[in-house]
Parts: sequence; C-alpha cells; structure tokens
Amino acid sequence: MSADHDAVDEDGLVDNDFPDGEPVPEAPRAVDPARIVARLAVQCALAEQGVDADALVGVVVIEVPSPDWVSPVSMAWRDIAKVPTKRTSSSRTGDIEVRPGEWMVFDADGSGSRHRPKYENEQVAESLWQGQSVLGVSHAPDRLLPADLLRAADLRLVLMPLNAEDLMGVAQSVTSSTTDLTLAVEVCAAVSPVVLRLARRSGQSAEDFLRRAEAIVARATSRASRPTPTLDDLPGMDAAVAWGHDLARDLAAYGAGRLSWADIDRGCLLAGPPGTGKTTFARALAATCGVPLVVGSYSMWQASRDGHLGDLLKAMAATFDEARKAAPSILFIDELDSFYSRTADSRHRDWWASVVGALLEHLDGVGGREGVVVVGATNHPEMVDPAITRSGRLDRIIAVPLPDQRALAGILRVHLGDDLAGVDLTRAALLALGGTGADCERWARGARRRARKAGRPMTLDDLLAEIRGAGQMSPVGARRIAAVHEAGHALMQVLEQPGTLQHVSIREDDQSGGHTAVDTPSGDVTEAWLSMHLRRFLAGRAAEEVVLGQVTGGSGGPIHSDLGRATWLAANAETAMGMSARPLLWLGLWNERDLATLLMNRPDLARRVETRLNAAYEEVCRRLREHRPALDSLEAGLLEREVLTGTEVEAIVLTERKA
Repeated sequence: MSADHDAVDEDGLVDNDFPDGEPVPEAPRAVDPARIVARLAVQCALAEQGVDADALVGVVVIEVPSPDWVSPVSMAWRDIAKVPTKRTSSSRTGDIEVRPGEWMVFDADGSGSRHRPKYENEQVAESLWQGQSVLGVSHAPDRLLPADLLRAADLRLVLMPLNAEDLMGVAQSVTSSTTDLTLAVEVCAAVSPVVLRLARRSGQSAEDFLRRAEAIVARATSRASRPTPTLDDLPGMDAAVAWGHDLARDLAAYGAGRLSWADIDRGCLLAGPPGTGKTTFARALAATCGVPLVVGSYSMWQASRDGHLGDLLKAMAATFDEARKAAPSILFIDELDSFYSRTADSRHRDWWASVVGALLEHLDGVGGREGVVVVGATNHPEMVDPAITRSGRLDRIIAVPLPDQRALAGILRVHLGDDLAGVDLTRAALLALGGTGADCERWARGARRRARKAGRPMTLDDLLAEIRGAGQMSPVGARRIAAVHEAGHALMQVLEQPGTLQHVSIREDDQSGGHTAVDTPSGDVTEAWLSMHLRRFLAGRAAEEVVLGQVTGGSGGPIHSDLGRATWLAANAETAMGMSARPLLWLGLWNERDLATLLMNRPDLARRVETRLNAAYEEVCRRLREHRPALDSLEAGLLEREVLTGTEVEAIVLTERKA
C-alpha cells in the first residue's frame, strides 16, 4: 500500500485502499486517539466556561499543557467548530486564500526556527477584517503566538489534563472494548496525545491500551525524575560556580528592580578540555538563576535547512530572538572555537567575516539584548576569534580544568545517586585521576550495568572495574612498560620541581596507556629552564632504557608526544627564543606542520637541536640510575595501585634517599 492512497477523514480516521483503487473488504478504520483526547479536552474547557461550541466565532486562544498537545488540538478544532480550518504554517501574508467563515489557525510548539512576527501579525489582521475567525494554540501562548492575536482574543481557554474516567472513555472509543482500569491522578496528568498514539496497538483491548500509556508515562517520569543539577552540584568548577552564584544574585536583584542591567555581567567564556562539564554548568546556571536556558552552536545553525549562509544567519538570529523573548534567560553557545578567526583562513574569509560579524552584532545587542546572559564554551580558546572576547562581549574567560581527586569523588557521588551510599569513594577517585565529569557519568552507568547483569546491588568493585576499563587492559608486559615509563616522568618531576607533581597513572584511556599530571609554574626562559623541561619530556624514554635495557615507541608519535614536544621546544629555542649563539637571528616560531620540513631542509639546525636533546637525555639517564631504588619503587607502586598522588611519590623518593 502506498502512502499516496492513505487519506485522513475529518474524524481522524484513515481510509485504506488497494493501489488499484479497489476497496479493502471490511477494512478496519483506525481511530486517532490523539485527536479524540484533544477534542475531549477542548470540549471540557468550553463547558467549564459555559461556551456553546456551535456559536464560536472571533479570536480564540488555547493554552495547552505541553508541546505534544499543540498539533492534535489544532487538528481537532475543525471537529468542534464544524467549519473548515487553515493552518498558517510558514506562509506569508497574501499566500493564504482567505475565505469568510473559515478559521485561520496559528499553532506554535516552540520547535520552529523561523518565527516571523511581522507577517503573522499582518495575517491575523487580514483574516479578521475579511471575515475569518482566528485560533491560536500553544503551550506558551504569550511567548510564541503573534502579539496581535493575543491582543484581539475574545476567548482564552486553558486545557487541563483529563481524569481517569475521561481516559477510560477514550480507550473504549479507540479499541471498541470496555475496561474498569482506573489510572492514578498523576499518571492522567502526564498522559498527552502523543503518549496515546504511542500506546496504540492493533487488536488490543482498552485495558492494554491504558496499561501501555501508563508504562510510557512511567518511563518518561523515571528519566525526568533526575533533578536538574544546580551550581551546588558541580564539584571541581570553583571559579565558574563562584561567578554563577554572583550572577544568580544579580539577576534576582535585576528582576526585583534593584539593579540595572548595565551593572550585570553580560556573559562569560568557559574554556577547558572536552567532558569537563561546560554544558552541565550552563544547565545548572539556568536552574540556579531560575531562568530559561536557550542553546545554540555553529553546527546547529549551519545544519539549518540547506546550510547556506543566509540560512545559518537566520537560524542564529532566531536563537537570539528566542532568548530575548524568554528574558531574563541564559543563552548557551557551544563550540565557540568553531567560529574561526577571520584572519586564519583566507580561502573562506568572506564566509567567516559574515558569520562572525553577525555573531558580534548579536553579542553587542544592537537589536536589544537586555536580560540575556550569554555563556560560551570552547575546548580551544586560542582558536576563538579575538573580537568575540573583547570588552563588552564574552570578556570574562573562566578556565574549567580537569577535576582533582576531591572533585572526582564529588562528581562520582552525584552520578551514583543512591548507589554505594555511605561507601568511601576515595580509592575510586584516586584511580579516576585524569578523567572528566563525562567519564564519571559513563563509569557510574557501566557499574550499574555490571550489577544489573549480575542480579545484585552495585559494589565498589563494579565501579573500580569500570574506571580501570577491565576487559580492555593491556597485557602484563605492556603494563610494566607503561609503569616504568610513567615512573621515570614522575621521578624527574619530583627531583626537578618538588611540589609540582599532581599524580601519575597507568590507567588506560582513549589517548594512552598512562599519564603524568603536573602543575608547572611559569618561569624565565633560560638555558637552565630549557634543559629542565627537555629532561622532563625525555624521562619516560630514559627510564625504559635504564630499567628494561631497551626503548619502545611510546615516547614518539604526534607533536604532543614526549619526543615531539622536546624537539619542538629545542628547535624553537634555536629559532625564536634567542637561545642560539650562532646565528643570532629570529627565524620564526615553528608549528607541527612546518617543523619537520624545516629540520630536514636545515641540517645545521637539526644538528644543534639533536645536540640539545642528546645532552638532556644523557643527563636524565644518569640521574635515573642514581635514583634507581626510587624508580623501582615507583614502578612497583604503579603496578599495584595504578595511580599514585604527587604526595605519595614524594614520600617514596624521600624514603629511598634516606635508605
């Protein structure tokens, strides 16, 4: 059967014909439960106000419980008004034929990206003076319906959820069977027309129909029951949380008329690695401030329609317009590093000039931005067009770092909820060092799955297994190589800069088989500073040679590998930092793409870089041999515990020194 042969009649019924036009013998007629429940809800609202449905004319506004009700109610209206209706959709004035006696229907569920108030207001006026009646349907009519429609309204109805008796009647109408099943009040309140469509099955009984609706509501309620986080639920984001609390107080004062909009921060830029909770912060900020959250991004706007420049700019404008209508509000713009600097790519300079220019106009509030706080997010702040972060725009940049052990324990507790209540998560947080908030959520979800599969409550071992990535762990030999490598990095860090090692781990992730986290203070770029950093970078490879008698490729790879960073630093010391005695020239700061070509074409420079690297490597090998007992103890500790804190590493080194 082709879709071309399906027709919906005025009762919400589907007529089924064979492709050749012959009718199906005694074909069942499918009743649309959404249209039935919508019609019943409207009739109840009319009866509540004592309005005769047969006498309906003029302008009617219907406020529905949720967006799911909008389309079914507008479809059911012609059953109630008993005259033809036309939906405006996205038509402009003059595109719709106006026929006196008909109803012009404006419905808005908030999903459209092309709200055009000018044309809609003109359509309302044209429909009325030519003898049409007008209906507006929305879950948020004051925000989404044309202003002139609201001003001209003769009747305003608020639809209430149906009760258990009403839903029993709907079930009987849909299934042609009876039932005594009575749904709970809270379930009835959550039943929408869409839920009833999803609950419909061929040949089912009225009881089965209601049971399915009840189950759908239960699943949706379970997902929605998780409370929206507030700023107090975000451990490890101290700077961002402090700013957010200040903003919440200011917005409260602004709403009460005690503070001018000019005295409120207009936004900020969150900068940090992926998975550190920037999007979660935006949700928590809106919840704490008690204002709506509107979300946009370059990829979202670029995906609008055909992705042409005009479509992108219209979608961007629509998002800002939505935020203005909801003001005071939080507008969260993700992926701000997608807005490349207009000088970075000459091939597409015109495109980016238009895109970034439009964004700057919206940020400046040329069209009015009072009450809209813009929060941007980026993984790479250095790639964001500098004009976006100038004063008056997103001029406050807040770093969102990887969480420390204390923060990881708090984040795990948030995502675990009631699971592992009362269990000390210190061990899990230590093992999780280097992970993000998103990782914590994934680990908690995986731990629940393990416990569910085993048919028992969750245990700490379930969580630890998820953090370790059990089942994907490297063989024993590979783990020992990782332990030796990271022990070398950790030992040299403690020897070179005591107090700067945060932790060292051989927990595997998508990036590597281990990592060493440091908090290295900035300092003057001297020969001593340069040599120290070269030794730090090369310590992992040197430890492999000292302990294992051979080296692996773990120090090599892309530019951010140990050898890559060491080579980059040594080369730029010679070409850009003034560390070369001959020639005393500035030859430029070289990037990953051009550095290899430079060294291959300049053998004299390559020899000077190699000399620096060899000197640093020989020195780090000497120092690791000198502290071999500490190196062996660190290796053993990592193999046993997988993660060691900086304090633990320093204690091990101090003990070996005293021995």
